[in-house]
Amino acid sequence: MDIKDLTIFARVAAVQNLSSVAAALGVSAGTVSKRIQALEDELGVRLIDRTTRSSRLTEEGRMFLERTERILAEMDLAKGELSANSTQPAGSITIAAPAILSRQIVTPAILSFVTAFPGIEVHVDVSDHVVNLHEQGYDVAIRFGTLPDSTLKAKRLASDRIILVAAPGYIERAGSPQRAADIENHACLIHGEQRNWTLIRGEARINVRAAGRLFSDNGAFLQMAADQGAGLLRTSEIAVLDELTQGRLIRVLPEFELGTEAAIWALYPNTKHAMPRLRAFIDHLSAFCRERLASPVLDAATEDEPVGPQARAK
Repeated sequence: MDIKDLTIFARVAAVQNLSSVAAALGVSAGTVSKRIQALEDELGVRLIDRTTRSSRLTEEGRMFLERTERILAEMDLAKGELSANSTQPAGSITIAAPAILSRQIVTPAILSFVTAFPGIEVHVDVSDHVVNLHEQGYDVAIRFGTLPDSTLKAKRLASDRIILVAAPGYIERAGSPQRAADIENHACLIHGEQRNWTLIRGEARINVRAAGRLFSDNGAFLQMAADQGAGLLRTSEIAVLDELTQGRLIRVLPEFELGTEAAIWALYPNTKHAMPRLRAFIDHLSAFCRERLASPVLDAATEDEPVGPQARAK
């Protein structure tokens, strides 16, 4: 039984689409179908019902998938342990990270990591889209804000605050909001469709509907727009530390925050043993954040902890 066929089967089972798996592997959909067929022929059962639009596991396929996932996990663990016993961890890791943190954290941390660990190949997806680590094949996701419930493990890299900022030029032109309700009369830069903002001061919570005409699913784009005076931005404080220090952006309604228990996190699957290369990356990232973010916004990193029942991360 070919381990590559098992890997293809597990990927098709996860995404339920031959074409998506073929594109990720750089082969044709026909090749993927043939490898699944070879596995079925060897086992003497049909594992996946395939149509032109989708692929769905049979009952036998679901049973076999449980065993396959264990086999692949053990193989990956064995490879990791062997590489850990050699000079340095080796292999590849795939990382999802938000665009708004790319300048402050993601890019410099990963560049220093690949220098420190020449045996590890790093694939980085910089995007603000929500990703599913299990189904989309990511090893770790960097995220800011408040975590949703998840079966993932979480490493707190740095404390953060979700704040409201604007450029001095915008404030001179439009005035500064004096109370939370004033936001509804300002140009707001809106991430995705997140129009509903909650401003928090102590126990008080004030809900406002952000007004604005500029929308984007890319936080880095909205940050640049704010820097050029386009409007009010709801953002991670760490993401705009340089702009705040240099005075290019200033806090608006500084008595409020727009999130509770916010932080920068590394999220990864809640398995008994993390791969040595993944552990090396998380430890490197944690150390990088301690050194780079030596400021009042940084708390000591905590131990890794589970974060709840859903397996999704940003």
